[in-house]
Amino acid sequence: MAPKEKQFHSACQEEVYRQVKSYLDELVDEHFDDAEHCDFYLKYGSTVVEISIEPYQTDEAVIEILAFCVQGVEPSFEMMQELLRLNAEVPLGAFSLVGQDIYYSHSFLGRRVPPEQLIASLENVATVSDEFDEVLVEKYGGETAIDCLRSNRIVRRTARARGAERN
Repeated sequence: MAPKEKQFHSACQEEVYRQVKSYLDELVDEHFDDAEHCDFYLKYGSTVVEISIEPYQTDEAVIEILAFCVQGVEPSFEMMQELLRLNAEVPLGAFSLVGQDIYYSHSFLGRRVPPEQLIASLENVATVSDEFDEVLVEKYGGETAIDCLRSNRIVRRTARARGAERN
């Protein structure tokens, strides 16, 4: 079966996608290029990171670097308070809860992004998620992304989940 072609929504999205791909090919040892979407995935410690490129207005694209931090957690008031407290402490990015999954992400405009900024953001998101995922699992349950991946339970975010995160 032939691989599916990527569906770009704008010329800028395609341009940024190709630039990010070239940076990753050059600077990151191992990554997976999603065949249908403008996404890349890589593992870092106990977390899995997704890099997505979305069109923004007519001549820009947004790069979102998102870590699957904890999967299958039971939301509670105390957990929400802790995520808000952590958001006030981390210098770049934010934790979010969609359903029973905790993510950590950072987004920025991508048209003129230098490789140093992409790698710095990637390292920050991966490091923060890796630092806090096991702490959050110990306190509130669920599993780290790598544990879910090992048991084939990690699920790619859906467009609906992406929309919920942005609200």
